[in-house]
Amino acid sequence: MRLPSVNVIVTVVVVALVGLVLYSMVSMGQVPVIKVQAAVTVSDDRPAVRIVEMKQEKMNSLQSPKGDSRVGFPAVEAKAIVNRAKVSYWAAQSYHGNGTYNFTIGFPRDVAPKKGDRVMVIVRVVNEKGRTLAQTKKEQDVN
Repeated sequence: MRLPSVNVIVTVVVVALVGLVLYSMVSMGQVPVIKVQAAVTVSDDRPAVRIVEMKQEKMNSLQSPKGDSRVGFPAVEAKAIVNRAKVSYWAAQSYHGNGTYNFTIGFPRDVAPKKGDRVMVIVRVVNEKGRTLAQTKKEQDVN
């Protein structure tokens, strides 16, 4: 009887280890995010912005935002401030005038809101130079 080769044994061990790592990553916990829908309307070349919807959700930690957006100017930007002290990652989309802009705001681990915290979301429209053209905010308690 012939024994399996070393290559086969090494391959089986590597596949098993990779499987365990992937399983642990996929089964990681949920992290808090805030989903924001903002509407921009332009009248006489002046934008106005309002928050249509702001809701707290949980998202798989692998899918949640892990840093500030890298969208350039002009843009519509959103951020959250927890308990008037801790700031979320910046979320942004390229500004294209009238329309609806959807954001998923993520948090660094030490900033993530917890039950009872107060969260303020700020959404603003900025021009090519980063100057704020319109801004709005909304606050709510974390449930």
